[in-house]
Amino acid sequence: MARTVRAARRARACVRPLLAVLLVSGGVLSGGVANAQLLADVMVTTAISATFDSTVRFPSGSLSAQGPGVDALIASVPDSADWTDWEVYVARGVAANLQPGFVHNVTTAFAVAGYFESERAENSVQTASGPQVRTRILFEGGDGALRLLYLIRSDQEVAWLIARSR
Repeated sequence: MARTVRAARRARACVRPLLAVLLVSGGVLSGGVANAQLLADVMVTTAISATFDSTVRFPSGSLSAQGPGVDALIASVPDSADWTDWEVYVARGVAANLQPGFVHNVTTAFAVAGYFESERAENSVQTASGPQVRTRILFEGGDGALRLLYLIRSDQEVAWLIARSR
């Protein structure tokens, strides 16, 4: 009897997350701007982790970039040697259009952790693969520690890099 009760509890515990995923994916598939924002919020809010500051959370999972391309992205950041503990995320296709939502969520995460925007600069760069818009946002904590959010936006891709000062 006790085994049956435990098995039923485990089954219910597995069904709840599955139901939540189905509800969210059903809402996203029905289309619309509100649903796209919901997708961004769900991706950024529920799939979060950071390694350089435990109070700041960022997206992980399928958005987290790894491999040799990451080093090339980091190298493209001016004064990249002044920063450490890089985290790189990439969104392609339709998800790239959600850039404002990503920036808002990262900015909010920094603010909650006590880091506030101190500087913002944006420029356009012509590359071999086409034009890119690069945005550099610096955040400063109460203790003077600096954090960097660097965005690289091309036609159908957005990469955002996060680091802390050395």
